[in-house]
Amino acid sequence: MVTLADCQRTQHAWFKAVAEATGGRSFSTHRMEWVWLPRTREMLCMFPTEINETGLLPALAEAERRGATVVGVWLNAAVKGTMLADYRFEPGWQPWWMTLPLDLERIVDSVDGDSRVSVNNPAGAVCVLEPRQAWLATARVDGEVAGQSYVFMPPNERKKNLAGIFDMEVAPEHRRQGLGTQLLNKLSETAFDAGAEHLLLNATPEGQRLYRNYGFELIGKGQTWWYHLPR
Repeated sequence: MVTLADCQRTQHAWFKAVAEATGGRSFSTHRMEWVWLPRTREMLCMFPTEINETGLLPALAEAERRGATVVGVWLNAAVKGTMLADYRFEPGWQPWWMTLPLDLERIVDSVDGDSRVSVNNPAGAVCVLEPRQAWLATARVDGEVAGQSYVFMPPNERKKNLAGIFDMEVAPEHRRQGLGTQLLNKLSETAFDAGAEHLLLNATPEGQRLYRNYGFELIGKGQTWWYHLPR
């Protein structure tokens, strides 16, 4: 069974892998774990066991020094974020944690040879990390990129046979054409071939319908808080 702790741990590992691949960094400040993502200029705190000034203030100073545009805190249900409001954070979207078991029957049923979607390994992407941790599926329409998403299986999760789907995006003009489903098909097949037995992801309230229709089940919800730095 996939737990909320599995989802949160894999989400944290994903951001750390993105940071490693893009020149960012990970660090800790008094019970708070942080990831700096330079491409998006985000400083993210991932599921702290406690929120306190000793951990928060140094990270805010580091975010300002690095030119961050936003600081985010991802929380689980056991930690309350009310004190973040004292530092100009505002409550944001709720991650909907969803999971899906993988088996050979599902994979066989999902493979239909849609030529619009392929898995590749572009230079400079997180999927070039060694050992191989992530694969990028890309959907194209008339030769142009119309959507993409990663499947991520960090080495330390291979014993539990878990893989996460991250950064799912389909261009607005190409939605409701089956591309999201075809991306999920290709990612599921790739994860299964890599040894995954379960998929997990976080969905926005608006985006969860695609995953629910695909067979993902909701196992819990989280909360995010955001502080946008003055320009």
